[in-house]
Amino acid sequence: MILSCEVVKDLLPLYYDKVCSKESCSLIEEHLAQCPQCVNELQKLKMDLEKPSVPEGEVKAMKRISTEWKKDKKVSFTRGSMFVSALAAIICFISYHIIGAKVLPDGTLVEPFALIPIGYLFVLVFIISLICSLLFSRKQK
Repeated sequence: MILSCEVVKDLLPLYYDKVCSKESCSLIEEHLAQCPQCVNELQKLKMDLEKPSVPEGEVKAMKRISTEWKKDKKVSFTRGSMFVSALAAIICFISYHIIGAKVLPDGTLVEPFALIPIGYLFVLVFIISLICSLLFSRKQK
């Protein structure tokens, strides 16, 4: 079977990646043995895939986008941790007051005291996140 150059050009990427069938591979190789233009196309394909040429402007744009994305991730993370820690602190303090303290019949005081230091720990995380968020937002400006 004789293949036209257009069909071979369509199949060259599959041939280069070694994902075409054995029959297609043998047909392409037969054609390449007889057609120097398609051999040149295969060489161009190899050069483009092995060493792609990217304009300098696009490289700079991608680096700028990457830098901005990293900054945005930091700001988003600190704002998210600020929100979560504030919510957790509020829940701890409200839970402490809702649960309340009880005195058992044997005179033992039972209260959810651990919620107080945990709540203050979340307040500390909130303050640290707030400071980091302010610093990151100032760096962006």
